[in-house]
Amino acid sequence: MPGRLTRIDGRLLRPALRAGSARVLAATGLLNRINVYPVPDGDTGTNLAVTLSAVDQALAGSASCNAGEVLARAADAALDGARGNSGAIMAAFLQGLADAVAGQRCIDAAQLAAAFANADRYARGALEAPEEGTILTAISAAARALAEAGGEPRADLRAILPLALAATRAAVAHTVEMLPVLRRAAVEDAGARGFLLLFEGAVEATPGLPPGESLADAGNATGCAAQDALHASWPAEAAGAGRYCTECVISGTGIDRQRLREALAALGHSLVVAGNRDKLRIHIHSDTPAAVFALAAGYGLVAQQKADDMDRQAQACSERHQEAVVLTDTGADLPGEICDELGIHTVPLRLHFGERSFLDRLGMTPAEFLREVATSNVHPKTSQPAPGDLRRSYDFLASHYGHVISLTLLGRASGTLQASRAAAQRSRDPQRITVIDSHSISVGQGLIAMYAAECARAELPLPVILSAVQRAIATTCLWATVADLDYAIRGGRLPRLAAWLAAILPVLPVLRVGGGRIGIAGLIRRGGDPVPALLRQLLRHADRSRRYRFAIAHAGCPERAARLRDALAAAWPQADAIYLVELGAAASVHAGPGALGIAALEYQPPEALRPLA
Repeated sequence: MPGRLTRIDGRLLRPALRAGSARVLAATGLLNRINVYPVPDGDTGTNLAVTLSAVDQALAGSASCNAGEVLARAADAALDGARGNSGAIMAAFLQGLADAVAGQRCIDAAQLAAAFANADRYARGALEAPEEGTILTAISAAARALAEAGGEPRADLRAILPLALAATRAAVAHTVEMLPVLRRAAVEDAGARGFLLLFEGAVEATPGLPPGESLADAGNATGCAAQDALHASWPAEAAGAGRYCTECVISGTGIDRQRLREALAALGHSLVVAGNRDKLRIHIHSDTPAAVFALAAGYGLVAQQKADDMDRQAQACSERHQEAVVLTDTGADLPGEICDELGIHTVPLRLHFGERSFLDRLGMTPAEFLREVATSNVHPKTSQPAPGDLRRSYDFLASHYGHVISLTLLGRASGTLQASRAAAQRSRDPQRITVIDSHSISVGQGLIAMYAAECARAELPLPVILSAVQRAIATTCLWATVADLDYAIRGGRLPRLAAWLAAILPVLPVLRVGGGRIGIAGLIRRGGDPVPALLRQLLRHADRSRRYRFAIAHAGCPERAARLRDALAAAWPQADAIYLVELGAAASVHAGPGALGIAALEYQPPEALRPLA
């Protein structure tokens, strides 16, 4: 029979927090399935897993016996690693615990109760509009129970902690009745359940306490009800809520949290501001991520920008019968309405102007990029998606679909392919992810992603989809012209000899991208009209007996793009479709303003590929 436990130090606290984090990670799928509030985007489990994985990694590298140091390390890791509404609130909770026991080597029952009360205040204070029936309800229940049972410093924590855990379980069970959306779905709040799992794992890892019922696999029966509720309630619940789950970390000195909160409140909903005066994590649901990041930059150095498309996430939750899903990067230039229609998920590349960084498209649109290029003294650079963004996307999609098809920017032109493969290997279900080099860029990559998504929507068998994608890659070709080779030279995409020749010759190349290679297909006079040259290259390549889809991309020259579209429509009236989009930053950083491109994909309707029964 173990004796009394009156104090907890870092040696007990560290494994307890790690055990609680592991309990949450084990329940990622369940938490995703029951996520219907504040929006039914099915990612609460993934977000909490990412947040607490950061905590676990930080604690794994610590040997401190000081409880205050352990909590400070956990809080800082959570602040840096937090994702989503629930992750930001969890970071605020841990920050409240850490601040309450700063410098304390050991924590007794009274100090633990005071720390939970402080953490409760921090969690509620982080939100613009605290709501009951959420993770806040669970945190408050634990704090109240500890205050009622643990007021004496010498109280036995082995007796008190199970009481607090029981009170938290009861509060979480009651959340199903506290919000209309939870009542309709017949589920507990996912964030509240996540906090309970963390608390449960931590308590049960305390020496001398018997293990209780694990909730990791409990409640699966509610998953289908939650999915049905998602399907029915998403449009109503989403109205005015902001499309993008937007987050960043601000580092500075003496950040005015209240002023920042008031300014951010005008840009969206579900606002969470967690952290301290020198580092804050911002979470908000907004239609304008770029405006959020720009505002944040006025308060300090902005890092870890993230903007998840909650419409697309909710779509993933409702598509219960689709086996495969397509993920691509913003190197693919796609019409936004096609992405919406086909459920194509994207992960952003990063844009860099010196020390300033932006999310491609979400933090800076193609038009804004060209304006910045025209006025900046710094030549921009692009980089592959952040490894964490890739892995988080894989884990989220694998929790909702049978297989993830990840189509990347041309491997020869970017490190995105290798980064995607590495992230897939580190994901929870690497065998359910296939990473494919599109062997193309811009609208070429976009056409391939669209076709892959069509095949997935047609619910073709996975081997048929993968075979169709490889055939599409083999038959897709892109031609492009630039108005000024200086951008390719400054970006290092032209060798010195080519740069020297370009400077003295009155011609510009017509570039061809196909088969994974970039080459020169022809020349046009410098300052001449690229439309006839591009059309001539395409018509020379295309087979009149076959069916094609075309896509045109332009960098700030919509009139030329429209003329090319009209000329193509006249020359090839049997085209399956001709799309017109702005050239994304991944290509225009090297092509520059005035660039124009056209891609062709040999098209077979997905239904024609369906195996005979």
